[in-house]
Amino acid sequence: MSYEPYEALIARARPKASLLRLMLGIMVTTLLYSLFLGLVWKGLISIMGQAWCEQTMQMPGPSSPSQMFVLLGSFGFMTAAVSFTVWSLHNYNPVLLIGDFARAKGQFLRSLGGLLALATAVAAIANYGITLLPNLPLSQWLSLLPLSLVFLLVQVSAEELVFRGYLQSQLAALGLHRLVWIVIPSAIFGLLHYDPAVVGAAAPWIALSTTLFGMCAGDLTARSGTLGPAIALHFVWNFYAIILFGFPDYLGGLALFTYDFSIMDEEKLISLVPYDAAFLLLAYLTVRFTLRR
Repeated sequence: MSYEPYEALIARARPKASLLRLMLGIMVTTLLYSLFLGLVWKGLISIMGQAWCEQTMQMPGPSSPSQMFVLLGSFGFMTAAVSFTVWSLHNYNPVLLIGDFARAKGQFLRSLGGLLALATAVAAIANYGITLLPNLPLSQWLSLLPLSLVFLLVQVSAEELVFRGYLQSQLAALGLHRLVWIVIPSAIFGLLHYDPAVVGAAAPWIALSTTLFGMCAGDLTARSGTLGPAIALHFVWNFYAIILFGFPDYLGGLALFTYDFSIMDEEKLISLVPYDAAFLLLAYLTVRFTLRR
């Protein structure tokens, strides 16, 4: 698979492509997203109460179903913010950030099928030395699952729209080398996951792992010409990290199982980084193979 399909996304960004306009777009998107979150937070305080909101903000992070739905749903405002930026500053339909919708949908579904098969096989044969503990009762988990999947799709789609659909495509439209427009958005994506206050010494490793994830998603976007495969990769990755398995004290409110260690266990987190990297490589190759069929 070459990068020729990526021209379909770059062509829409090229007429208004400039570094100054991109920097302004990043600022507008960030400010709008922050404004939306601030307004929603004030509304939540009045609806849910101060105690609920304070509990949500406690370290290391939200861990109840309601808190998780609020967190995942808040990414919808990220989509709204970048959509306004594309419409107002770049003068094209923000839906086009995804690419051809029918093609993106087909690539998403094909990638999703391959990734789920891979993840099932890995789960059946791999032993990470992790003990899983029951979290939500199965009946409750199943009742929440449809809504959990919708909110998860909102979250991963928002991040892919911003980092691959907008930032990467705008950099590519400037005619920069492919390493620039793949690495820079991925590095920013990784730095935003750098959180030493929660994960301590594991923070650089998690940021690096997230950067590599972004590079894989960026490469798949360029090779496919749509965001479909990247969204599928992100969706399956976060499904296993948030909906199926989770940490008891961090983003585990919707998980069926939780690990028997805290998100703040630095040594354990670092020991799992190679496994994550290996699975990421397999997932990336699986999507590449699936799209060639």
